[in-house]
Amino acid sequence: MSWLTGLRDPWTEEAMALELDSEGRIARIARLTDGAFPSRGASECTDLGGQYVLPGFIDSHCHILPMGLDFQKLHLGVCTSPDEVLDAVQQRHADLPGNEWLHAVHYDQTKFASGEHLHRSQLDAISPDRPILLRHVNGHASVANTAALVAAGVTPATEDPKGGTLVRDASGELTGVLLERAHEAVTQSAPEPTLSQMVEAILEAGVRMSQLGITAATDMMTGRWNLARELEAYHLAAEQGCRVRLRMYVQWATRLGPRGLAEDRWSELISAMKPELCAVLGLKIFADGAIGSATAAVYEPFPDGSLGTLIYEPDRLNQMVLQAAEAGYAVAIHSIGDRSTDLVMDAFAATSDTTRHRLEHAMILSDAQLDRLRQLDCRVTMQPEFLLRFGHSYRRQLGPERAFRLKRMRSVLDAGLRLSLSSDRPIVAGDPWDGIRSAVQRPEGFDPAEALTWAEAVGGYTRAGAEANDDAGTQGELAPGCWADFQLYAENPLQRPSHPQQVWRAGKRITS
Repeated sequence: MSWLTGLRDPWTEEAMALELDSEGRIARIARLTDGAFPSRGASECTDLGGQYVLPGFIDSHCHILPMGLDFQKLHLGVCTSPDEVLDAVQQRHADLPGNEWLHAVHYDQTKFASGEHLHRSQLDAISPDRPILLRHVNGHASVANTAALVAAGVTPATEDPKGGTLVRDASGELTGVLLERAHEAVTQSAPEPTLSQMVEAILEAGVRMSQLGITAATDMMTGRWNLARELEAYHLAAEQGCRVRLRMYVQWATRLGPRGLAEDRWSELISAMKPELCAVLGLKIFADGAIGSATAAVYEPFPDGSLGTLIYEPDRLNQMVLQAAEAGYAVAIHSIGDRSTDLVMDAFAATSDTTRHRLEHAMILSDAQLDRLRQLDCRVTMQPEFLLRFGHSYRRQLGPERAFRLKRMRSVLDAGLRLSLSSDRPIVAGDPWDGIRSAVQRPEGFDPAEALTWAEAVGGYTRAGAEANDDAGTQGELAPGCWADFQLYAENPLQRPSHPQQVWRAGKRITS
């Protein structure tokens, strides 16, 4: 046993100390008013100098491996015009050797005055030979040049894949704009990262997240490239000291689809993991797309007249969810639009235990849907930072009145639902304090009546995140039995949010 003293509770300003067991779990909490408060002179005590302490943040919906890999790609987030995008791509093209793929991220046509996507011919003018792919900031669309389309086997005669669109102009010519499954197909035609590259990316992602006070994170789409390799990479990264505890939701098709990972290989990979460091929580399904690309499945049309994209027909979605549930898996389903959320609730309702499952995003919710979610008692995960980063896009695609009602966090909590908050990084930068502020002080243009309190928002990134990850009682709180995963601040972070001075995991300091 050992003591950590010199801590302050940011909620009460009260002095406190933590007694830790030999594994790095909290055995007891003592406060200044307790007679058992330890002496600072005791040899087993470490004095932390009166710093404020919060549990480590938990990002219960993000993309860990893709985030690590994205650090090596061209970032277009600062570009607000087609010319700025093309200039950045041209410069990266000049710097790249040979004809390796040029990947760019955070492309966003809604920042352009015209609101129109780039055309593949504009990318062809930069290079007709090098595959170029600009991934949309929402992760559900991209723009490809002809070389990238050819590499993916896409020709003018190629039909749209189910759940996706190869966008064409009025004459039927491919524009290079790819939506949903079409975007995925071209993306997956690029060379896969190696195992060592994956491990390195996960470790780097862990370093970046820990600097923000994050001590646990959930990859919400494991299996994008090669499920067996990705599971091995997460296991190896955990064994090599990844700074965050790793959780995963595996893509449904990579486990239960026709070419899913074989049972013996799956069991081998899962059994090798230490659950406290690395674990698979369930299966992931996409029900629709995103607002920025007008592919979220909605009842009220987008400006182009479309109702978005359903990735699966309702009967197929029901079959997939039921098959996963009967195989013993919890299911997390991406649903942004109200039309797709109704179908997701139908699918959950057909399972024997609706409380295990997770509704991810739920950006557009009616009162009737809130009532039904309460009856289902499934978990709900939202990303408040989206309001801060994509307000321009939401207002452009939905209009100010519909955008005003997005992300009804207050209503979700008042309905008694289990709400956790997360980032969906690398879609956004993913600083939890940006998300917390966005939940408490809703950005202009979004209903202030849907704001949370500071306690609720911080809880959404800590205690509620642990509950969403099936880690309640071991993470997300400063309480006996929980791992001593916490962050320290020189000033009260509730009054002056900032990056933590130190982050500890299992009672050991992991950041400077």
